Amino acid sequence: MKYISVISLILSANMASAEADFDKYETALSKVSSSNIKVLSVEDTPISGVKEVMIDGGRGSEILYLSDDGKYIINGSLFDIDNRVDLTDQKKSGIRKDLLASMGDSQRINFYPENMTQHVTVFTDIDCGYCRKLHAEMAEYNELGIGISYLFFPRAGLQSASFDKAVNVWCAADQQKAMTMSKAGEPVEPKTCDNPIAEHYKAGISSGVSGTPALVLDDGTIMPGYLPPQQLKQRLDSLSAK
Repeated sequence: MKYISVISLILSANMASAEADFDKYETALSKVSSSNIKVLSVEDTPISGVKEVMIDGGRGSEILYLSDDGKYIINGSLFDIDNRVDLTDQKKSGIRKDLLASMGDSQRINFYPENMTQHVTVFTDIDCGYCRKLHAEMAEYNELGIGISYLFFPRAGLQSASFDKAVNVWCAADQQKAMTMSKAGEPVEPKTCDNPIAEHYKAGISSGVSGTPALVLDDGTIMPGYLPPQQLKQRLDSLSAK
């Protein structure tokens, strides 16, 4: 099975108005970036004369804000002061939710308890110290009813030893065993196969992942960094009670 970009599928399904002049914004952005930028969507914002422009520069989708004439770029978050809402993060949460919903079990490595009551997706790096600490406590997360799904985010990029280790784990006959071995620093037999590691990485970029582990809830909420089992359980219970 050839893995295709779930990001592209989601964004094409939610494309903004066909009247949007994508070429204008691509031309404007080409003046400040050497990357081959593709505009994926253009939408209005609460600010007159400013558009929300979603782009793909080759690593994954990002959100920028451009003036209608394409002369000015705002690279940052748009915050609704009265309602105390980060509109950019709210939009990214929706993207993360759709991304994760589109990635079924065939595109993850899962560690589920028998009676799962809560679920978290973790962007992980084989060589990340806190990722290894999290995995070493997997039994405790599972005992609390928390299921963990792994997506790979090799922080050194797609041409790195961490990426190769992720491929070795993915292509192993027993992915869970290979993941546990690799997280413990044990060598895993080098293998290659059709794999979604690059798509995992792009999904991480689009989700705003900048470090690992990055925990993402099913509603798209992101919680950067390691949390011990009991603390994660408390956070999940607190969020579900709202």
